[in-house]
Amino acid sequence: MTERTSASFKQIIIFFIFLLILFGISSGKLFAQEKFYNYYDNGLKYMEKGDWLRAAEEFKSAISLEFEDAKRKRTYGTRFIQYFPHRELGIVYYQLEEFDRSMGELQLSIAYKFSKRAKEYVDKLSYDGVSVLQAEEIADEPVTKKPDIDPDEFESKKDKTTEKVEKPAEYEISSTEKVPAGALTYDPSKVTQVGSRLAIAVLPFGANENALNLQESITDKMITQLVNLRRFRVIERGAIEQVMKEQAFNLSGMVDENSAIEVGKIVGADVIVIGRINIEIGYGKVNARGIDIETGETIVAKEASAGTTNIETIEKLVENVAIMIYNDLPLVEGSIVSLDEDLIYLDIGSEVGVRKGTKCVAFKEGKAIKHPETKKVLGRQVTKQGELIVIQVQEKMAMARVVSKEGPIEIGDKVVVK
Repeated sequence: MTERTSASFKQIIIFFIFLLILFGISSGKLFAQEKFYNYYDNGLKYMEKGDWLRAAEEFKSAISLEFEDAKRKRTYGTRFIQYFPHRELGIVYYQLEEFDRSMGELQLSIAYKFSKRAKEYVDKLSYDGVSVLQAEEIADEPVTKKPDIDPDEFESKKDKTTEKVEKPAEYEISSTEKVPAGALTYDPSKVTQVGSRLAIAVLPFGANENALNLQESITDKMITQLVNLRRFRVIERGAIEQVMKEQAFNLSGMVDENSAIEVGKIVGADVIVIGRINIEIGYGKVNARGIDIETGETIVAKEASAGTTNIETIEKLVENVAIMIYNDLPLVEGSIVSLDEDLIYLDIGSEVGVRKGTKCVAFKEGKAIKHPETKKVLGRQVTKQGELIVIQVQEKMAMARVVSKEGPIEIGDKVVVK
């Protein structure tokens, strides 16, 4: 090979590397591989900002891939980090005033690897077995004789707390906000999590002339509600605005779907949400659509309207639309039952809410994870094999194709809606 040929070959290689990097930047996903330490690091960053709900989701994503707390956890090569996701999640729950969950995570962290930080928060939560908040309430109450309790009656009541409740009277979505009875149709915490949930980017809402002054607040309200529902990984608004500025897109509401999809790709979203507010005399309407980044198809479209137009009513409409989006994208689990060239057949279909465009994670279940002290089974190890997108749906089954692959996908592997 001559020197000239060698130089040309090197130039070709450099050119292809440049294209690969360019593609990676534009797609936002090439180098953004889902690793447990990426989620853990993101969780720590959200904690620093005081964004407790987003921090909780990042730590849960990390735990789904690497369960045990450890003082030294290998990430890659010879690099190790301190890894305490249960401890940090316990602290996040403490900040959210979810004290039972907080104590559970902190105690689990200590069982795996003792740390002074975890013990400090356990001490804050514990006062003779009573949470700090409860202790303060008790201190303010007059001392009264404890009522006699029938032990059999107490055990009967305790047993009832473990029964499955289909529609609770009230479903808490944050320490300060609640949704009406029966409004939510499923609980994300009851479904296996493998990596992150569906990533959603909410773009600035459009508006008619009468609603222009509400665009920013309504966009923020939609983001807040979707975050509080704890179903999705919601992209930060600041990241979206930065990309839109760099791409010279209109920040005051976009109507060009192709441009919106491009923004979604760059920020690493699975779905973009675009919406609009319309206010007329005596009438207000909010609508929103979720568009899949891969296919460009609308996977969910919802709207809500009212006969009054005050800000409280409009914000309530936004909340209702967010809940409808949540309910229309249910989390369900299934299995791979057949493979046919590039098609993968799943045993879940339209009867459980799967639709064309639904994204799923394929994974293999490993050994049971047991509590190091109580030996109670806490779950099972999971290994992500790849991501799928549903292209055809029947009542009891669906056909999907591979979007990304991290390992062999085989019959009998599990799937969970992303």
